[in-house]
Amino acid sequence: MNLAVFDVDGTLLQNHSLEDECYAAALRDVLGLRALDVDWTQYHDVSDAGIAVEAFRREFASPPSEVQLGETVRHFVSLLKAACDADADAIVPVLGAERVFAALATRGWAVAIATGAWRHAAEFKLSVAGIDYSHIPMATSEDGPARTSIIATAQSRAEQVHCVERFERVVSIGDAIWDVRAASELGLPFIGVGRGARGERLQAAGARTVLEDFHDHATLFDALESSGVPLAAAS
Repeated sequence: MNLAVFDVDGTLLQNHSLEDECYAAALRDVLGLRALDVDWTQYHDVSDAGIAVEAFRREFASPPSEVQLGETVRHFVSLLKAACDADADAIVPVLGAERVFAALATRGWAVAIATGAWRHAAEFKLSVAGIDYSHIPMATSEDGPARTSIIATAQSRAEQVHCVERFERVVSIGDAIWDVRAASELGLPFIGVGRGARGERLQAAGARTVLEDFHDHATLFDALESSGVPLAAAS
């Protein structure tokens, strides 16, 4: 059995501008981060928890409390909900994403979700977009904060769900530079998801295969079978 491990934001969902805006606002509102750097590439662990803790340490020289992080998550989701109430198209699936899990199952591919988002936020966004994740093993920011840890946990949970000792082939699917790096570090084949400049950035970072979306299942299956480990790791 093979396994496809999907990121969420920007991979299954079209929500980047809303995501960044609401996340940054939640950190500022609850954690009081006035000097927040919103260039996420400048953080060691690019996940909701990883960025929040590192940004807080930079400004206050100590980590936030669990109570503060819990309040931040709740406020973040409330901001996302308000944005979706105001605009029904604020969070929508990437073309074909709402059908991709079922399509993979017909070809013998198991599926897992590995997201840098906090679980409550990830579940809210997937639900709004109409993507059924209820039967999908998932790892989130709470399983990190490192992306590599999140992907490894998702893989482990999928092995337990499908009662296999290990999958024959595991492919990571994501849309950001940090997704490429995580796949490289883990030695996993990688498929990038992105149009135009985003796709070009993924290729420049070492992604050998980049798709615009998931509407063409034949193309996706070919990519899953042929994709390689990002070039930085393969060299």
